[in-house]
Amino acid sequence: MKNILFPTDLSPAAEKAFIYALQLASRLDAMVTTLHIYVKPEVKAKLPHTLSEFYASYDLEEFENYKDAIPPLTEIQKNSGFSDVKVVHLLKPGSRIVPAILQTAREESAGLIVMGTTGARGLREIFLGSIAGEVLENADCPVLAVPEKAEFDGVIDQLAFTTTYKEEERKALEQVVSIMAPFKPQIHCVNVDLAHTETLTHRMDEFRAGFRKHKNIRFHVLEGNDIKEEIIGFLRDYEIDILAMVTHKRGFLEELFNYSRTKMMSYHARTPVLSIPAHTLESGNG
Repeated sequence: MKNILFPTDLSPAAEKAFIYALQLASRLDAMVTTLHIYVKPEVKAKLPHTLSEFYASYDLEEFENYKDAIPPLTEIQKNSGFSDVKVVHLLKPGSRIVPAILQTAREESAGLIVMGTTGARGLREIFLGSIAGEVLENADCPVLAVPEKAEFDGVIDQLAFTTTYKEEERKALEQVVSIMAPFKPQIHCVNVDLAHTETLTHRMDEFRAGFRKHKNIRFHVLEGNDIKEEIIGFLRDYEIDILAMVTHKRGFLEELFNYSRTKMMSYHARTPVLSIPAHTLESGNG
């Protein structure tokens, strides 16, 4: 991985995510490309030169705003001890923010997108209708979504990976292992068995066989009647730093754990989510 894309709306939530981007870039020997997309307002004018002058003035104002935002980012980089990480700043106009982010990720050959999310209800806010949620579903590379309340202590030593032991999840776990290798975390593969069936245990054993050489991977089957409570409890009890999962373009919340009520989940609002988009696994990437 050579480039980490960091889309930013210049908010406090984005600043929190910037710390994660810098830390990952330092450990992975990558650069960070910050990206601010601004959408030009639609203005109907009879005189072309009047409209042109307006857009020129608007572009200049956006440039000045972003130029003013760069020194605080540089200060964060310095204070965090990552002055040696190469950071490039991009400012781009776009009619739609999400497609502009995805296009820039492709143009810059980003191996990872790191972005902040707002909202106090954690994953539900990330997934349902947000810009970060759209990026999670449609990106051509892994995405790390960092909640506004996340606090990075400089280490990632406990990571949870949700799984139903599918082939695509095996490929995704391999990517997670690769991305997080510099941190040497304990990786917990977690499944919630709502039906209390023995078949899941057998599937887990088959899945686990492919990762025998990785001594830092543990497997957990959680039994319970409430998927939300089981996962929240696991994140809390194991002090999970990052929650990783495969995401689908359509209905991935329902697909997760094969349980429709998953869409009602509201995880801990301080836990970053590392998404491996399912379509990248289907195309043979990773």
